[in-house]
Amino acid sequence: MHKPVEKSSQGESRGGRRRAVAFCLVFVAAFGVRLLCWRDARFEAAGVQTAVTQNYKQLARLLRENGAASFFDPASTTSDPDLLGHPPGYSILLAFIYKIFGESDAAAQVFQIVCDSLAAALVLLIASELLPFGVAAIAGALVALAPQFCWNSVLLLPDTLAVLPVLLAVYLIARAGKGRALLKTFAAGALVGVSCWLRANALLLAPFLLLLLPFLFARGARLRPALALLGGALIAIAPLTIRNAVVFRSFIPVSLGAGQTLVEGIGDYDPERRFGLPATDIELTRMEAEEHRRPDYAPSLFTPDGVERDRERASRGLAVIRSHPFWFASVTARRSASMLRLERTPLTSTLEVREGWTRAPRLAVRAAQKLFITALVVPLVLVGLFILARRRQTRSLALLVAVPLYYLCAQSALHTEYRYVLAVHYFLFIAAAVALYNIACATRRKLADVGKNN
Repeated sequence: MHKPVEKSSQGESRGGRRRAVAFCLVFVAAFGVRLLCWRDARFEAAGVQTAVTQNYKQLARLLRENGAASFFDPASTTSDPDLLGHPPGYSILLAFIYKIFGESDAAAQVFQIVCDSLAAALVLLIASELLPFGVAAIAGALVALAPQFCWNSVLLLPDTLAVLPVLLAVYLIARAGKGRALLKTFAAGALVGVSCWLRANALLLAPFLLLLLPFLFARGARLRPALALLGGALIAIAPLTIRNAVVFRSFIPVSLGAGQTLVEGIGDYDPERRFGLPATDIELTRMEAEEHRRPDYAPSLFTPDGVERDRERASRGLAVIRSHPFWFASVTARRSASMLRLERTPLTSTLEVREGWTRAPRLAVRAAQKLFITALVVPLVLVGLFILARRRQTRSLALLVAVPLYYLCAQSALHTEYRYVLAVHYFLFIAAAVALYNIACATRRKLADVGKNN
């Protein structure tokens, strides 16, 4: 009488063990590849975005010197408006690392490598929830090897760190239909909020993810998970908003910079300067200094009058959008398309590969990473999405495209760099894995047919 239940339980147990083993293997592979990248390129990586990195480090030093309470003190140097251009989460993390290891770039980079290796393993878990295990294994391998993720994980910037909580949030949402839905959706919202402490790009992601709930819950059972998702995000972000209100006497949800990136995003696609908006920070501050006859505006984006200046920037950008809506729509379309391109980054080892035990893995990893180019990966992504749509796997398709669609819609209005939209590609690599898995299955069937005929 109980044999079917026992068999089902045994099957789930074997499946769980297989996922656990695969999780560990992907983590180890990703960590090894990123460690090679760090060994070869850590000094080169330290020279990328140095001004931004120094801004994060300065806040980390001030937090250590002045204490955590100074973060809420308007008179403290920790509350310098120049440090408000980015969320404080990465600086808080650096302060914690510095307290344990001293001011060590290497310690921060290794921590980021560990987190991004966990992200690769999480991609495997997300894929295994939605698709055959073979797809999940391929997806995990792709993320483990991708030079774009390896390179960005060793930069002294929070971009790959901000992806990890987003991946975990989507994983929890994917499993919400299996029980404890309110707890999982609340935690997912909170994780999106944690991502906002590291980068503000995900600020509207929680409400966007509400679009997934019809694929997971029956009609009439969606309201409570929706409120839990939004509530988790609001509770996680609220301390930042409250702190900014106390210190700066203004409503600043996470950080300043929306106006800056809006006008510079318009300037990126207006080389003739028809709209009089700059494309760089230096051009922006010089313009404001001249227009307001305030030489003290030129050295800094946010000191003095940072809140008012950033709101004025937003107003100017929105005025251009209102007067040229079709032109701006074309800008967002072109910027969205540019987000799908893979960044050209150094391979894991750019050094000469000499004799030794690392020679074989270095050569193998380098050869594999040369395949991570837009001309190969994007067609695979499109084929994978087409396969899911054709087979009407709407739940899987929705969960895979939700985060990419959010970034394509929200980030396309602003100045964008590849590192801002890294989260897009962690999910799209799963779609590429769908295509590769189906190609492999079709090839195997073809070879089997040929063998039978012979």
